[in-house]
Amino acid sequence: MRYFLKNIAQDSMLRTIILIVLGVAMWVPSFLRQENITWLITTLVLVVLNTLLITRYFYKGRETNLPSPFVGSTYWLAMSAIPALHTYWQAQLTIMGLLLALLVLLNMDYQHQATEEAFLATLICCIVAVVPSILFTGVMMLWGYLIAKRQMTWRVWFASLIAIAVRIVLMVILHYKGWLEAIWMENIPQLSGWQWLLFGAIFLATTLMILLPLRKPSVGSGVFYLITTIILAIANLLWNGCVLYNYPIESIFL
Repeated sequence: MRYFLKNIAQDSMLRTIILIVLGVAMWVPSFLRQENITWLITTLVLVVLNTLLITRYFYKGRETNLPSPFVGSTYWLAMSAIPALHTYWQAQLTIMGLLLALLVLLNMDYQHQATEEAFLATLICCIVAVVPSILFTGVMMLWGYLIAKRQMTWRVWFASLIAIAVRIVLMVILHYKGWLEAIWMENIPQLSGWQWLLFGAIFLATTLMILLPLRKPSVGSGVFYLITTIILAIANLLWNGCVLYNYPIESIFL
């Protein structure tokens, strides 16, 4: 048992299959009780894409030697555990943009200025931002990352500003012509502060579940992973039970 906990991040086909099956089972009640499944399907697709992206990011970022089923299956289970998150497509879209931007920035090196990477990463942040605060925060974090990596030069900064300008010009044209109104920021359904907080808490727990066993393999990391997984599974059962008996637990986060 001690060896298992200490090496819980090692690839295991049985564990991967179990986590994937559990994740799929957690989505079934949501599909059964949802009358309009458009946003449910959208969120599910984004979760699957983010599962693949986070697996690739950890591989390309050299956190794992190969694309790790441990990383992907952990993210899949955690994002599937809380039924309320099954329609938070805005949050999953934000995470997708974050992962794509990070994957782009991994291509930076010290042999050339990161103008292309800065432009593309900034453009991704601008495209996936569903609220202005996410747009501003994403761009500031991107600039901070470039400064920390000593890649922020005048050319890199101007490339990032050009990406922001492209986004502004595009939205001005769309507003002026009245095209694609569904993608206008003001027309996108918004999550409440409690909903963002709930998603943020689950995402933070997921990140710790992945990072701790990978970076600090120990019995403590394994115990944390196992306990958090059990808590998520219990939370799923309790949430579905409350919904089944018409207890308005979801109203807390609306």
